[in-house]
Amino acid sequence: MNYLIMNISTLLIVAACGVFISLFFNRALRWIAVIILIMLSVLFPVAGSNLWLWINGAAGELSIVTMILLIVFVVRGLTGCSLLEIPARTHLSVLILLTGFLLYPATLGVSPFDPYSLGYGFELSLLLLFLSILYWVFRQQGVAFILLFVVAAREIGILSSVNTWDYLIDPLLWLFSPAILIILSTGRRKTARIGS
Repeated sequence: MNYLIMNISTLLIVAACGVFISLFFNRALRWIAVIILIMLSVLFPVAGSNLWLWINGAAGELSIVTMILLIVFVVRGLTGCSLLEIPARTHLSVLILLTGFLLYPATLGVSPFDPYSLGYGFELSLLLLFLSILYWVFRQQGVAFILLFVVAAREIGILSSVNTWDYLIDPLLWLFSPAILIILSTGRRKTARIGS
């Protein structure tokens, strides 16, 4: 199962890179560019090793939220269909940014309290369930479903980690979350300008 998830996450990274590279093409050419990039990454070795192993080594195990956001990006780039609306992506990115500020400096020893240890118990899962209910009440069903899926994936044990934090956030997602927020706010401003 873990090997399958690693391959899926690598496939998503390669597909997202293909969509990003081909953003200036029409949709039919985007499909072709993504398929060619995936085939090249599978068929041709880099420095005597499979490119997929290089990507797995560099990116590590992606969180469930990262994989969902990559799926949203790839589907939107290839089909134009948005699986997650801009407000939901904004809420999710803010949540990830704040969570990273709570988690990562503390794990580096900046504070005496280590919140990472909470991820081994059920307390963090209960907090995520509570947050998903709040998001549902405030009509952010997309974020609510993602948080529920994070808790369910943790209970099933989809990833190799047994810590809930690793299902919710990873360092790459936290580092990219400010850029995601900037892109989303720029896109919203452009949409508002076009609408007015």
